[in-house]
Amino acid sequence: MLARPDIALYDREGQLTTLVEVKNKPGTSRDWATKLRRNMLAHGGIRTGEYFLLMTPDRLYLWKDAGGKPVPVEPTYEIDARPLLRPYFSSANVDPATVSGEAFELIVSSWLADLTRSVAPAEPPASEERWLAESGLLRAVKEGRVEHQAAA
Repeated sequence: MLARPDIALYDREGQLTTLVEVKNKPGTSRDWATKLRRNMLAHGGIRTGEYFLLMTPDRLYLWKDAGGKPVPVEPTYEIDARPLLRPYFSSANVDPATVSGEAFELIVSSWLADLTRSVAPAEPPASEERWLAESGLLRAVKEGRVEHQAAA
């Protein structure tokens, strides 16, 4: 069975920029994320983009320009996802501790869609969001689109 990411992000020209894997698994580690990405690459189904994003309810792991070979590569960024996703859990009236996998994927999709519609902030981003600008992800997906991948 092919390992396929859940979501793909495209830039405004329609070019793939980011593959996103959503796992409703709290309490993950950098090592776990590294192995998961390697396994997904080893089992095929991944077209490589500039970015690979792994989202869990409490952690966000982002690889930039990590290539497509199935070798262990640590994430370029590891972020506490709770502040980023808190408004989405709140507006959906969903508790992160009991969210279903499908609901969590929709929450992540909403956050990603908001990233594609983002405009340059009037003031510097909050420290928990600075990585968006530093990594180039925000610029890469601006005015792009979010596409859910079909199940194999």
